[in-house]
Amino acid sequence: MALIKMNNKLEENLDTGFKMFIEDRVAQNLAEATIKSYKHHWRQFCLWYDGTIPQINEKAIIQYKQHLKSIGWKDVSINSNIKHLKAIFNFWHNEGMMEKVKISFLKTQEEPKDTFTSDELKVLLKKPNVKGVSFSEYRTWAIINTLAGTGMRVGTLVNLKIEDLDFESGLIGYRHTKNKKYQHVPMSPALIKVLKAYLKHRGGSQGEYVFPSENNTKLLESSVTHRIKKYCIARGIEKGNSHLFRHTFAKHWILSGGEGLKLQKILGHSDMKMVQHYANLYGKDLSVGFDKHDLLSANTVERIKL
Repeated sequence: MALIKMNNKLEENLDTGFKMFIEDRVAQNLAEATIKSYKHHWRQFCLWYDGTIPQINEKAIIQYKQHLKSIGWKDVSINSNIKHLKAIFNFWHNEGMMEKVKISFLKTQEEPKDTFTSDELKVLLKKPNVKGVSFSEYRTWAIINTLAGTGMRVGTLVNLKIEDLDFESGLIGYRHTKNKKYQHVPMSPALIKVLKAYLKHRGGSQGEYVFPSENNTKLLESSVTHRIKKYCIARGIEKGNSHLFRHTFAKHWILSGGEGLKLQKILGHSDMKMVQHYANLYGKDLSVGFDKHDLLSANTVERIKL
């Protein structure tokens, strides 16, 4: 029995084809951030490409990569863009909309990711005077300690509720993760002290967010990143990217000999590829347990009184 072919107009319509791809990814329950990333990289391709879906071939991709290099894109960024496009083209190929396209990536030698130094962490993790700061600034201090002490993503952090903090067992429950799987992550004694001190000041009931807005609603991720950047600059530190705490956590873990499988579970990666990536960047064999790699205990400069 012959396969039913879609009409040529549909095959050639980039917008319709991309909409089909996104609908498929949404149906697979991909994270909103992943969907947003696909849209971002697709827009970059559309700024350059003016053909139809069947006309996309290996030569076109080579020319596209050359175009990106000519306008100053770094090889790592080009590969990231091409990786997203490859998923789109493979989907279209499986749908019978275009021929299979051979896609190669640029050879790169990635530099170690930027991280916070020990001196910078000591400045950022130092507890501010509760009486002399606003709730927003005190909340940002607690947020920075939480990110540095767990390596969690900002998207996970803004969804934390007070009931997710189990101080007796020393575990945090992640209800919002990239892979949509509920996750438990250990809290070090230093982070427990930080969160207990913060909650004593914050108040709130079990079902409320740990880090709410000033109106006690869910805090926006953009607000967190903005507040962190402002907090860092106010303390003389130009690095204000909230994701640097995740890189710093991973680097500290690896350089202190932490076990790779535990790091994979703590950071919520589906496999060991990213852990191996960090290991290649920062070196050393992976072994030992969580307590010996506590970023807060290694850098906090004063005892927190509850």
